[in-house]
Amino acid sequence: MSSRFVPKAGGAGRSAMMTFYPGRIVNSGGLMRFRFLFALVCGLLGSTGSPVMAETERVSFGVRLFGLPVGVMATAINTEGNGYAAASQFRTTGVVGLIARVRFEMESRGRGTHPDFDPSYYREDMDTGYRTSSRDLSFASGDRRVDPLAAILSILSDRAVERGCAVSGRTWDGKRAMSFQLAEQSRGAEGVTCTGVAVRLSGYTAEEMAEATHFPFSVDYDLSGAWLRVRQAVVDTIHGKVALVRR
Repeated sequence: MSSRFVPKAGGAGRSAMMTFYPGRIVNSGGLMRFRFLFALVCGLLGSTGSPVMAETERVSFGVRLFGLPVGVMATAINTEGNGYAAASQFRTTGVVGLIARVRFEMESRGRGTHPDFDPSYYREDMDTGYRTSSRDLSFASGDRRVDPLAAILSILSDRAVERGCAVSGRTWDGKRAMSFQLAEQSRGAEGVTCTGVAVRLSGYTAEEMAEATHFPFSVDYDLSGAWLRVRQAVVDTIHGKVALVRR
């Protein structure tokens, strides 16, 4: 991953960071569309070597639908003191990449440490090949909502074993709100499996609410010393199960 893909913790204004994230993979004119529920499983996060937390972490994951590769996710986070800055990028690959060059970018900055983040700024930028959009948000101090990327970090970042995986909250992207919760399901000698659900709350069309409101997901963590490291996540979507597998 290039050096430009390193966010600056506590930085002001827009960062140059980019993010890979598939909001929709297109359709209609012969392209397949799907939405990853609430960005949640799109930004798996962790370090690329030792699981011990470093100031800057980078990781990439392969994204699969029906077992077929559809894209690559890359995420980076920089923590300094009680501040953090994170960025995530998604791009399509393989056959999907040939017919639909999808790009999705997210940034999040604020206070807090792994895996508990309190965002102050969020930005997303999307290009599906037929539609582009961008959005900037500021969160007031004490706002109990989090942006989608902060939610991703709170669920899918590497963490100390004693911290566990249990987490819950609400996401807000400037238009849509969702709730999410995750809890430990089973624990073994090699790791932990946690299960959860994301629920659409508001900002969705009547058609979207009719097609689905609850999206179950699971996260597998490998035990590495005193740390739990995300190995893969699987989420139910309206188009089937989507898996993100650590590369």
